[in-house]
Amino acid sequence: MSIRSSDMKQFFLLALVAVSSAFTFQTPLLDDSSQDGVHIDLKPLPLISERTEKYIRTLLDKWNSTGLSVAVIRGENTLTTVWSHEIRSYSIAQVDGSPVTPDSVFAIASNSKLFLAISIGLLISNKTLAEERGISLTWFTKVRDIIPEWRMMDEDMGRRVTLQDMLSHRTGLPRHDYAEAPFKGGISELISTMRYLRSSAEVRETFQYNNLIYEVLSYLPQVLVNQTFETYVSQHLFGPLNMTSSTFSVAQAEERGTMAHGFQRDMQDLANRKNGTLIPTVPYFIRPGEEKILAGAGGVLTSARDMVSWMTMLMIEGRHPITNKTIVPEEVIKHVTHGVSVSKGVPEFPELSVEAYGAGQRRLSYQGHDVIEHGGSLPGYKSQISRFPDDNLGIIVMSNEANAGFLVKAVKFRIAEELLGLKEVNWNARFEQQYRESIEAKAKRIIQRPALPEPPSQPFSSLAVATFVHTTYGSLKPCLVPETASGAKQALGNIPHEHCEGLLKSKTVQRILGASDLSIPTFIIPFKRTMSTHLRLSHFSGNLFNVTVLWSNAEVREREGYSRNGVGDDLLTGFDERFHIAQLQCIVRHCLMGTYSVVYPTGPVGPLNSSNYRFPYWWGVADG
Repeated sequence: MSIRSSDMKQFFLLALVAVSSAFTFQTPLLDDSSQDGVHIDLKPLPLISERTEKYIRTLLDKWNSTGLSVAVIRGENTLTTVWSHEIRSYSIAQVDGSPVTPDSVFAIASNSKLFLAISIGLLISNKTLAEERGISLTWFTKVRDIIPEWRMMDEDMGRRVTLQDMLSHRTGLPRHDYAEAPFKGGISELISTMRYLRSSAEVRETFQYNNLIYEVLSYLPQVLVNQTFETYVSQHLFGPLNMTSSTFSVAQAEERGTMAHGFQRDMQDLANRKNGTLIPTVPYFIRPGEEKILAGAGGVLTSARDMVSWMTMLMIEGRHPITNKTIVPEEVIKHVTHGVSVSKGVPEFPELSVEAYGAGQRRLSYQGHDVIEHGGSLPGYKSQISRFPDDNLGIIVMSNEANAGFLVKAVKFRIAEELLGLKEVNWNARFEQQYRESIEAKAKRIIQRPALPEPPSQPFSSLAVATFVHTTYGSLKPCLVPETASGAKQALGNIPHEHCEGLLKSKTVQRILGASDLSIPTFIIPFKRTMSTHLRLSHFSGNLFNVTVLWSNAEVREREGYSRNGVGDDLLTGFDERFHIAQLQCIVRHCLMGTYSVVYPTGPVGPLNSSNYRFPYWWGVADG
């Protein structure tokens, strides 16, 4: 079942009225003064007004978005602090139209990083490690001293990197997001491949957001206390805070039936003005057993109800919101919020300040009010989790729609403005303008192929029989798309890779080719990573190719029976993730960097010399 845009809008308008009012909770949370027998007025606070409620509904309609879960926590200062919270739920959670509730489970993506950072803090605070095992940790302990396998391409840089360097994204490594894969050897295998990834800055030179580094850090509980990261978080954070819906396990979340389906736009290509069709990602984009690599950087699956407990604990400096027991030492809470790296040196808007990144937290100010927050983005999900520490205010916004990044921010700002009595800013208008500008920018980045392009230094047919090997990114075996659909064998008698005939006939690749200009020499490469399944290379000129990174769930859906049972539709995304020859910085900083060994077989074309290609060059970018 797919939900078309026109049908979805009408459905959402009906669902919003019913659902948002049906699931409204206002529950006071005791502070520590109850332990001393001091009476506390438990009267709930009105946290989300009808005016704000109407605004949220309007945003959902304007952005044609799906489900939304919003929680607000507020401490009212009188003789003591009375903590109240309210949860509002909007629209649909699943493909069958099931509504979002306070217990609907969302992927909070990079908001998981704070769970990792605090886990590191708990290990640092662990006196047993120091006293009984002789392991003394600080935030500035060198990673090599704890994880001997840790290496970087530059040995000296690898030796100097500390825990704090990793937590504050200042290792010198750029994102390398497409290096992430469900390695069979788990985190230890990931760590062993990191030394083959190229740095783009010196240690502590600049802020460079990197998910892989947080995944490396998730190995620490295994090394130090012989527990997986997931088990450690469950024991020390989820359990004590009674976060019963929270898990890292995809299987567990799916079995419970409360997992909100993440919606994405099938075949979206904004550069060519194609908005795509909104379709639920069924099943979840990572399959059971594959989520361990992502756990530290973005693996938490949780609900608004659970996040209220988490947020309140953070706001009362690490104590349990009911029992007053210390869950996280106060010094750990303070440390992770202390800005270390300048993540945004120029304010994006007049009301905002520059931003500093601590450990899984960004720190800035909004209209003069201190803000500690983080965003989260995974296929089909967006989240914004913010707290205003001086104002005893916490705001949690979670969406199950891939394009809701602007929406969750606009909701956050409006709630803060109303509760803190701040000037109202038309954030929606600003974000709509940014969205339009981003579409224009995508279109402008497309550079037309020369009328008379030069051929590559090797014939296309030779590239089609080569294997490009990189220790981290794996083996790439390009399949040259025939100009006609008459067969998979290439010109000049060359023998393509054995998998090519089946690959080019597959349903997913046929959809890719249907959106491609096949008058231009085109390659399709299987590229099964966490965030991708295929690469499309389109020749530009000479040795330059434009690349599109694509992801499809068709194979998984077929294997697990979803396609046969008619649950949802196959998804194909990534046409917006095209990297043209002008996008040098994008490729160098975010995508595939390194030296690929190119191996040619012997056969009809005769033996060819093995050589090394600088991969960004082959993809159409300069070495960087």
